[in-house]
Amino acid sequence: MPSLKVANTVALSLARLVGERVKVIYYDLDDPAIQQQHVDQLNYFAEEDWPYPIALFTGEVLFVGGLQPLKLLAAVVEQLNRRGLNIA
Repeated sequence: MPSLKVANTVALSLARLVGERVKVIYYDLDDPAIQQQHVDQLNYFAEEDWPYPIALFTGEVLFVGGLQPLKLLAAVVEQLNRRGLNIA
């Protein structure tokens, strides 16, 4: 499933679970403006030789490589629960 579609699917699911308390941001890493804004992070990903897509939660890497909506949603919910939001 394309990364943008995964991001949108996860965003819709999270909106149903927590409303507007969580925001999903998708960055198209082929966009030169995004490349300039996140040059240090992209250089780090390149040094680590991580394949895209990469999913982060408040700067913490959750997934590297293929994304599956349900697994990503579960990982985000787990992170939210760890921070005291207690979703499920």
